[in-house]
Amino acid sequence: MAQEIEANPPWPAHCPLRLGLLIDQSSSMEPRFDQVRDAASNVVDALRDKRSEVSLIGFGTDAQLIEPAADVSDDDSRHQLKDRIGDLSVRDDDAGATNWEAALLAAKRLDLDVVVLVTDGFPNAYGNPVQQGDQAVPAAITAADQLKTGHTRVAGVGIDLDEAGARNLASVTGPNAGQDYFVTDTTGLLRQLYGIVASSCGVVIGALPQPEPPVFPWIKALLGTVGGLLILALVAYGLHRRRGGTGTRPAPASAGRGIADHGRIDHSDLTRRVRGIRPDDQNTDFPKDQP
Repeated sequence: MAQEIEANPPWPAHCPLRLGLLIDQSSSMEPRFDQVRDAASNVVDALRDKRSEVSLIGFGTDAQLIEPAADVSDDDSRHQLKDRIGDLSVRDDDAGATNWEAALLAAKRLDLDVVVLVTDGFPNAYGNPVQQGDQAVPAAITAADQLKTGHTRVAGVGIDLDEAGARNLASVTGPNAGQDYFVTDTTGLLRQLYGIVASSCGVVIGALPQPEPPVFPWIKALLGTVGGLLILALVAYGLHRRRGGTGTRPAPASAGRGIADHGRIDHSDLTRRVRGIRPDDQNTDFPKDQP
């Protein structure tokens, strides 16, 4: 007999909002994790016009609270949260197991209005100590029910799910596609997340702030430019020193112009000084200048 699940409470339909993002970091997420990370970061901006709080939980074999209750209306807090999302990566612990139960129990301690479970739909770990097996889904159902009875709405977003994966997600969140759980690919993920935020706040998607453009890393760019200029300056200085060290220094000019340091005659100077002698009349018997 199928396990009975608690009905999802209604959408809060108000903002500010306390939202939890539960991001699956198991190894099966590897092919799509860059897009998941980008979408999770961008949806944070949807709540920036209110004093909403967003918490970030990452999970694989176990769960970790990465950022608790960041006030996303504050620029510094919001950008810090987005940086933390950007730092997420797929885990390789214990063959990349997936523990929904741990993620949901971690969210239970935060007193949230809505939790959003972003996953590929195949949990296989549960319990304390952690074990793997077919009890992973029933354990996740029990954890989700605890959230629901505490008036936290549980929404699941499944990425690239087949029929079995969709059933797993529906058994934990609730049976209603498009309300309790959502199935999408990575190209539609951001829109689905925006839709969840819109339903949570009781507004249409168009009323939410759009994702802000990426923040250009001015400090890193300036440091990189200064470092590059310094390297160029050092290379130029080294080349200058090298040329100066191997070149021939010019001989000092003698007090009487026209006579070279070694007593040889400077033909061109003599031609200019002696009247009546043109350059083509020079005595070819004059000694030649030596290099």
